[in-house]
Amino acid sequence: MAPAGLLLVVAGIVDLQWWSTPDAARLVAIFTQLRISQGFPAPALLRNHGEAVELIVIGAVCLAYAVLAPLIYKGRRGALNWAMAFGFGTALVGLVGIGVDASTPIDLKGYLTTLANAAVSDPIPAIKALVYPAWYAWLEDTAQGLQTLLSFAGAVTLVGAVVWHPEHFAGKGSGSTPPDAWDAAISRIREQNARERNRYDDEPE
Repeated sequence: MAPAGLLLVVAGIVDLQWWSTPDAARLVAIFTQLRISQGFPAPALLRNHGEAVELIVIGAVCLAYAVLAPLIYKGRRGALNWAMAFGFGTALVGLVGIGVDASTPIDLKGYLTTLANAAVSDPIPAIKALVYPAWYAWLEDTAQGLQTLLSFAGAVTLVGAVVWHPEHFAGKGSGSTPPDAWDAAISRIREQNARERNRYDDEPE
């Protein structure tokens, strides 16, 4: 997850940098003018300031895996629990973000096509000159997709590690605390698996 987190941080910084440029302000002004005069809604661009900051925060959370990994390797239950929470949480946030992007009414390419079909082609050269490089959006989409996939895969892998190798994390918590609901659930899974293995071993061939 750490590489995906780094990509998210870079994508968020790139988004913030572009929105701070005069080109971004002029482009938004053109879209606003076309919306008022022609009724064309503005297309989806890069994430705005708040969403770009969100990308950076999620990326920082993913980078925290690099800190938790050595502790998980040592069998620390606290680090394991935080890693699973981060994994499932960031995967959920990533899925929501992908869903929002997929439901966007119109992208920039479709917007330019709409202008051309409506014989409002005069602003098109100015829009193309002011828009950000295409790799900005590619970096953003790639980082978010990779982060979502790796977050979910990492969290599921950790759950599997606890189920199939519980002894690695036994007695390595932050203190001598009594078993919690999670410990009880893992114990039930282990007992059920053991019963099934014993049943298959006892069956005559």
